[in-house]
Amino acid sequence: MNYSHRFWLYGPFGLFAILMIGLASYWFVASSEVSKKLDALNGHAIAPGVTLHFTQKTMRGFPFRLDGELDGFRVEIATSHGPTVWNAEHFAFHSLTYGRTQYVFEAAGKQTVTWHKDSGALRTYQFLPGLLRGSMIAGHGELSRFDLEAIEVDSPDLSAAQVQLHLRKDPKLDALDLYLSADGVHMGAALKPAFGPDLKLFRVDALVSPGKSFDSVLSGKGDWRAATEDWRKRHGGVLVNAITLNWGTLNMAGKGALTADERHRPMGALQFKVNNWQPLLQQAKSKGWIKGTNDGLAAGFFAFAQNTQTNGPLPVTLGFKDGIFAVGSVPADTLSPLY
Repeated sequence: MNYSHRFWLYGPFGLFAILMIGLASYWFVASSEVSKKLDALNGHAIAPGVTLHFTQKTMRGFPFRLDGELDGFRVEIATSHGPTVWNAEHFAFHSLTYGRTQYVFEAAGKQTVTWHKDSGALRTYQFLPGLLRGSMIAGHGELSRFDLEAIEVDSPDLSAAQVQLHLRKDPKLDALDLYLSADGVHMGAALKPAFGPDLKLFRVDALVSPGKSFDSVLSGKGDWRAATEDWRKRHGGVLVNAITLNWGTLNMAGKGALTADERHRPMGALQFKVNNWQPLLQQAKSKGWIKGTNDGLAAGFFAFAQNTQTNGPLPVTLGFKDGIFAVGSVPADTLSPLY
C-alpha cells in the first residue's frame, strides 16, 4: 500500500479523532466556566436586588449541551415590603455550546413562594406543578425574550390547568410586549373569590412603554424598583390592548391603559363589556350579597349593576385613581403601592 492510499484510509479517522478531542476540550472548558460562575454566585447577588442560593450542583450535557442541575434552589427578590422568595426542590437549565445565547429552564418538586403584605405579614403559596419550564434569549448582553409556562398546577389555595407568561422587547417600538394567560384556575375559599372559585379563562395582551427604562434590568445591572420609578417619571404606561375573563357565569372583555402615581399606586382605567351578568345579580340580591361601597370588587360590581338599566352587555369602567379602586362611580377598595 502506498502513502497516498494510507492517507485516504487513516486520514478521515484522524480528522474525526481530532474533532472529537476538540469538542471534548471545548465542552469541559465551557462547563468548567459555567460551574465556577455558579459557585461564585451562590449566596450572592446575580443582579441588583436578586440573590441566588442552591445546596448542590451537577453539570451534564456532553458534548453539545450544557445542562446544570441545582437542588435546594432559592431566589430572593428585594421589594419595598421585604424579600419575595421562590424555593424549588429541583431546578435545571439547558443551553447549547454553540449558536445564540439561549437557555431553557425547568423546575420540579414542591415549589414555595413567600412574600410580605403591606402590613409586613408573611404570606406563603405552595404548589406542585406537573410541568414548570421557561426559556430566555439574550443578545448584546441583555435579555430580549422570556417565556414561562406552568401546566397542571396543584394547590389547595390556587390551582390551574395552564399558566403562561411571555415578555419580549418589541422589535419595532421602544416597548415591551407582555402576554399573560391562565386556564382552568380554581381559587380556594381563603382567597374570597369575588365571582366564584372558578376562573375558566384569563387573557391579557399589553404593551409596556417606554421599554428603555427597563434596559438595566434586562442586562442584569439595575434594580427593578429603580427601573420602574424611571418608567413612571418618563410618563410610562401599560397599554392593555385586550383583556378577557370568563369568571364564574360572567364573560368579560375589555381594554384600557394604566400607569402609576407619585405614591406608586395604580392609576388609569379599564373599560369592560360584561355578558351574562343578570343571573348573578339576581342571585346576589336573593342571598344578600349586595353590601354597597368600599367592600371589594364584587360588592362594587353589584352596587353598580343594580342601578344600571340595560338588558344587554353591561358597560363597566374599572377606575384607579388617588389610591381608590372604583367600579363605575362606586368606590370598591383601596390601592396599595406597586413597589
